Amino acid sequence: MEKISSLFKRDTIFFIDEEKVCTDREVLQIIGKLLLEKGYVKESFGNALIEREEKYPTGLAMVPYPVAIPHTDPGHVNEACISIVRVKQGATFHEMVDVESIVKVNYIFCIALPGADKQTDVLQYLMQVAGDDLLMNIIRNAESEDEIFQAICSKH
Repeated sequence: MEKISSLFKRDTIFFIDEEKVCTDREVLQIIGKLLLEKGYVKESFGNALIEREEKYPTGLAMVPYPVAIPHTDPGHVNEACISIVRVKQGATFHEMVDVESIVKVNYIFCIALPGADKQTDVLQYLMQVAGDDLLMNIIRNAESEDEIFQAICSKH
C-alpha cells in the first residue's frame, strides 16, 4: 500500500457549517453523502458508518482538540481515502475509551479503506496527526480546504 499520507485527498476535506451541534448520526450521514458524491464510497457507506459507530464509538477526548475517527467495513468503499471534516458547531460522539461518555468534537478523520489490512496503521497514524497541536491548529484556523491539504501533506 502507498504511504498513508497519500490517502488524504484535496476533494475529501469538508467544512460542515451547520448552525447547531450535530449528532454523530447526522454528521456521519453528511460525510457519507459527500464521499458518495465524489465516488469514493458506495451508497451504503453512510449507514454502515452509523451502524459501526453505535457498536464501536470513535470519539477521542484529546486535549486540546477532541476528534472522532469513524470507519466501517471495506465492502462499502470504492477508493481509499481519509476525509478530514471540520464541523463548525461540533458533533457529539460517544467516547472510544468510555462509551458512556459523550465528547463534542469539531474535527473528524473518516477512514474509507477498500481492504482491512492497513486499518490499524491508519488509525495509529491519525492518532499522531490528532496529537500534533501545530497541525491541528492549522486545521482549526484554515480558511480553505486547500490550506488543510497543503499542511497535512507537508507535515506527514
